[in-house]
Amino acid sequence: MMVDYYVAIDGGGTKTDAVLFDHTGHIHHRVIGESTNPNAPTQEQLTERFKSIFNALFLSHKANISSLKHCFAGMSGADHPVLNDRIRQIIQGTLPVPAERVQVENDAVNALWSGTEGKEGMVVIAGTGSILYGRYANGESFRIGGWGHLVSDEGSGYHIGREAVAYALKAHDGLREKGVLFESLLKHFQIEKMSDVIPLIYDDPKPALAGVVPIVDKATAQGDPVAQQIMETAIQALLELIHAGLDHFNQKRISIVATGGIWKSETIYNNVRDQIEQPLIRPEVPPVYGSMIGALGEAGENNTFTTLKKLLMTK
Repeated sequence: MMVDYYVAIDGGGTKTDAVLFDHTGHIHHRVIGESTNPNAPTQEQLTERFKSIFNALFLSHKANISSLKHCFAGMSGADHPVLNDRIRQIIQGTLPVPAERVQVENDAVNALWSGTEGKEGMVVIAGTGSILYGRYANGESFRIGGWGHLVSDEGSGYHIGREAVAYALKAHDGLREKGVLFESLLKHFQIEKMSDVIPLIYDDPKPALAGVVPIVDKATAQGDPVAQQIMETAIQALLELIHAGLDHFNQKRISIVATGGIWKSETIYNNVRDQIEQPLIRPEVPPVYGSMIGALGEAGENNTFTTLKKLLMTK
């Protein structure tokens, strides 16, 4: 039987997830490599990183595979035409075997399709930052938010963490009352006085502040009013994104996918889910599954999708 081979890539800011599989749903190999965000490394570094990933991916299969049917790469930053073309050319030049088609999309597509299996819908990615990406059945798309932590990203981990630390510093100065959240932040940062937090957050602010979210979440469950207000503000910001996105679909009933660390908070997930009519999906599989859906395209069948999903959930 003729076997068609595919490569799916999820390229984020911290790592790259690549899968070699075939049309039956069999996963031949999976590799987790370095970040391939086109905005970060030089052209030479990006090329070397793809070479390393593909060499590992095809290590024991190169002799048996003469070509690929489709390579689908969902990459961070790839919505810019120049960067998109740059990534596509690098992939074509570094794949060990020729591909009939190389397709590069923004990594939000992977996140969306990991929940909708290729169907239209919206994904709200809320981690360190926050953005909504919507895609229609005809392939056209739109985005809302995601303009960066300096001017946007409400509802994100960075925003929640910043509000929490700002409150704690005010409490340190006697401008606010000290409560559960204040004491929890002292313990989290392992400091005796809140003023000592400054060098800890200014050294690398995004992960330092986003890492505070579980502390705020726990303080919310313990009844701390400041933590509750911070979380409520985040919930409303995410709902605002969703309602703006639904306007693009004329309030049509579509699936909404929720990805990113913020959605691990049951406080946030449950409150948002209960205030919308549309299904709010937290995918059980990693975003690279969405890339596999993209690679298969119209050749994909439901039983193949089911097989891939089961395999990814066990890896």
